[in-house]
Amino acid sequence: MKKEEIPNLEQAQHSFIKLLICMQAGLELMDDLEGTTLYRHEVKAVLRNTSKVLSKKLDGAYKFVDDEEKEETFRSIDRAIHLILDNSVQSLFVEGYVPQTNTQ
Repeated sequence: MKKEEIPNLEQAQHSFIKLLICMQAGLELMDDLEGTTLYRHEVKAVLRNTSKVLSKKLDGAYKFVDDEEKEETFRSIDRAIHLILDNSVQSLFVEGYVPQTNTQ
């Protein structure tokens, strides 16, 4: 492996972990929609299919974690998921809000 490939691999692994966190949070948020008026026939079918696909992918994806680091990795991922799930939409908006400068 070339030296310049190592940072790209590390960056890809970090992106993969972020994706896992987002996918897991998405699954939990989909569960929150069940039983609401938003969970209609076409949405229900799409969410169920998406949930099945994501669950399969996540099951396989977690296998990459070293056995020695597995417990701490799962705790870290869980904490990251709950940063998203436990925050209100308003606080997430405030966190991501960047005012646009008026250039007129």
